[in-house]
Parts: sequence; structure tokens; C-alpha cells
Amino acid sequence: MLTLPILTAEQMRQWEEDSWKNGISQLDVIRIVGEVVAKYVLRIIYDTISDCYNVLENDSEESQKGVEQMMQMQQILVLVGPGHNGDDARVAANFLRGKVKEVQVLEVKDTQKALKTFKKLVADRKNFFEPMTTSSRFCPTFILDGMFGIGLNRPLSQDYVDLINAVNECQIPIVAVDIPSGLNEEGMPWPVAVRAQFTLTVGALKRCLIRGESSKYIGKIEVLEDIGLNPDMPAGDLECIKQVNPAKVFDLNRPLDCHKGDFGHTLILAGSMGYHGAAVLAAKAAAAAKPGLITVCTMPETYIPVASHLVTQMVHSWSPEWQMPKGITSILVGPGLAAPSIPQSFWDWVRDLWRNFPGNMIADASALDHIPDGKSAGVRVITPHPGEAARCLNITAKEVQADRQGALRKLSEKYGDAYVVLKGYQTLIGTAKGKIYLNHTGNPAMAQGGTGDVLAGFLSGLFAYNYICEEPIDNIERICYAVYSHGKAADDIESEKLSPFEVHPWTADRLIEYL
Repeated sequence: MLTLPILTAEQMRQWEEDSWKNGISQLDVIRIVGEVVAKYVLRIIYDTISDCYNVLENDSEESQKGVEQMMQMQQILVLVGPGHNGDDARVAANFLRGKVKEVQVLEVKDTQKALKTFKKLVADRKNFFEPMTTSSRFCPTFILDGMFGIGLNRPLSQDYVDLINAVNECQIPIVAVDIPSGLNEEGMPWPVAVRAQFTLTVGALKRCLIRGESSKYIGKIEVLEDIGLNPDMPAGDLECIKQVNPAKVFDLNRPLDCHKGDFGHTLILAGSMGYHGAAVLAAKAAAAAKPGLITVCTMPETYIPVASHLVTQMVHSWSPEWQMPKGITSILVGPGLAAPSIPQSFWDWVRDLWRNFPGNMIADASALDHIPDGKSAGVRVITPHPGEAARCLNITAKEVQADRQGALRKLSEKYGDAYVVLKGYQTLIGTAKGKIYLNHTGNPAMAQGGTGDVLAGFLSGLFAYNYICEEPIDNIERICYAVYSHGKAADDIESEKLSPFEVHPWTADRLIEYL
């Protein structure tokens, strides 16, 4: 699994200091950063124009000409602050010159003067498609924000607040260098911050970009890794997932004489009156992980709708007399078990399974309100969203979101060092101790019913077998693979849109096709 450390401001500064001590030139690094930032800015502008132009032009050749003409009309305003973040932006401005119509640098030293200049520059701008050739006056189509980076150590003065508010109100696309100006170490505006559409963070992902209210300001993040610093990057307890090798999770080369018994048997306890779809989604997603067998046990009133939607999975109706099949290797409990009619005897049985089942067990959704605290016999995974995590910890969802890492640690400790998947924007994976992994795949279209059921089902299928060619599968690795692939499936679906203006609705069942 490839990961990238997520650094605090202090770790980033220490990494830079160690690099200078080892003979790496600070000026060389600034030059590299400026060039890389410029290249990414050009790519962002090109992609943005292409997306917009596709709405107007169907002919690919004419569309390409139109995009190239629009590129030559772009005018970029670079906001340069007093620190190294400003140095990076200033160098980027030099690289951008000649690639677009015009680049202007606005030095933000005298903030009142800078505010007047900025307001004058944007006063007559009407929209993104306004033809720049109609006027010789500079009128920015993109803004590169290089005012403040991680070095901001006190609240902004009122002059800076007024300037940043003006930048946010101008409705011009903004690309932030490293972090949006105005965010503090806790990911909070201090007291305001630039609302960027893109953030080009330098060297490594920063902690402030995953904390507090940062998601309102950062837009799409790109990590500019190779900037010439010391290759020995600081290590920490939080890392971003870059890639997970499926060969570490799936048996991609199954032997010719294998049979279904070699790949485990997952049991899915899911579905109740009004919620049968969750059981169907989980069961179909489990099949995407290619376990040997899948059994679904659902409430009696949902047996017919669940069974009628499934073909390869075995479906049973739960009763106190029902006997779990022999050879079960993993269990998922929770999707669609929200009806008040579910008998207490079922939940008593689930609690007993959670404590004593020797295999792998995953608790999701409503089951999280019923599982017992403490150690269990086998591997345990819980998959709460912030609201469910809050109920488990007897705190508010706001408190969970304010300290997601801390909430994850407490959840894991409460349930006997269980593996925790704390869902939401930048899902976290980890246990009470050791490293926590952050997933960056996924998009807002996943905020719909059923996506969590798909993830839970996929996990149950992955946990049905524990070995590949007699080598044990690492639990964190397969959880990270599931979460990463789940988010990437949503990204792949969204990438089918021809433009950002296209209505492209999809439902959770489509995720299964991409897993």
C-alpha cells in the first residue's frame, strides 16, 4: 500500500530546515515549486475551459480550437503575500507569462491599497466567457492565491479580512498555493479564509486541510510531492492512501483446482420492513469481492423482496430457531435493520455473535446501537458515520467532526481495539493505537442512501477469506482497499459527465459495477 504522510505545520517546517542543512538550496526549491504550481494552474484552466466548451460545441476538432483560443484569452491575477508562500506564487507568475494573455502580480503589502486595486480590477468583469479581446484593460479570469501559507500564527487584521472577503465575493475561480489564505493550524478561518476551487498543497498534505471547517475552503486538492526537498520525509501517525495493490487483497491467480470452499462464506444479517434494499445492495456488493459463498438472513417480512432481487446468494428468513450455516467465515450485521418490529431476541443473538464468533465480523448502521463494549473473540470492524459515532460515544456529531482522529481512537478502544472506518469526507481507518489512514477518493454525490450498504457488503466479502497463497491478508490493507475502491468507483461514475453543468444522477447500486 502506497501512502503519503500528512504533516503538521511544525513537521513541514522541520522538513524544510533539515533540507537546508543537508545542502538543498531554498531558492532551487522555490523555483521548482513555482514551476510545478504554474503547470498545474495551466492544466486546471485548460480542463475548466474544456468542460465549459463541451457544453457549447459538439465537434471535437472545433472544440479543441475553441479551447486553445480561450486559453490565449485568459488573464491571471496572482496575489502575493510577504512570506515564502508569496515567493512560490511570484515564481509561478513568471512561468505563466507567455502561456496566457496576461499575468499580473498584486503585492499584498499595503492591504488598503491592494484592496482598492483588486476592486478596480474586478469591477467590470461579467462572467467567465466574457471576451477579453473587447478591452485592453486587464480583467482577471483566474486568481492564484499566494498570500498566506502554514506560517499564519495570528488572526488576520481587518484590512486582510476585507481583502479576502472581496476575493471570495468576486466569483472568479481561485487556485490556492499550499493552503487557502486565512486557514489556521486547526483548519479554521482566522477569522476568514479564501474559498478556493483548487488547492495545490506543496510537498505533503497538511493537517489543517483535513481539520475543522477546511472542507468549505479547499476545493479539490492536488499534492505537489516532488519539489526537491530531502527525500526523508517526516513520519507521523496519520497517512493518506495513495494506492492499494489488489494483489494484496484478492487472489488474482486462483489455482486451476480451486473450489468455492477455498474462498470463505460470508453471512449478511440485513433487511427489515421498509429497508429491504439495504440487504440487496450489501449482498450484491459482497459478491464483487468474490467470496466462495454468500448467505443472507433477513427478517421474515422482507424475505420475499430480498430473495426476489438476488440470484447467486442464498436467502433465509430469520427466526429464533434458525441455525447459522456451518463454515461461516465472516459476518456483516446492520444494513437495513432499522425497523422497530425487529425482536429483542434477534439483537440478543447478535450481541452473543459479536462477543463469541471466532471469525471476522463487521457492524454497520443500526447494529452499532446494539453491539457490546469490550473484547471479542475474532476480528471486529465497525463502520459508523459521524452521527452513529456520536451515539456510540454519547457525544454530538459536531464533537466527532471537531476531532475525528480522537473519536476514531475512542471508538476502537470502546469495542476492544476494533478496526474503525469513520465515514464521511476524508474517511479515516484505524484502531486505538498505531497509524490512522485517510482516504481521499469519493465525492459529494455519495451523500445518498445505500452507499454505506455497498461499502459494508464489499467489506464482508473481502473478509470472507484470510489468506492468499497461504500468506495472511493484512486487515488494515483490505479495509483501506475497500474504502479507497468504494470512493474511486464514485469518482469514475462522476467522470462520465461531459461537463460540470450536466445533470448526471446515479444511485448506489451503480457503485457495485465499478468495484
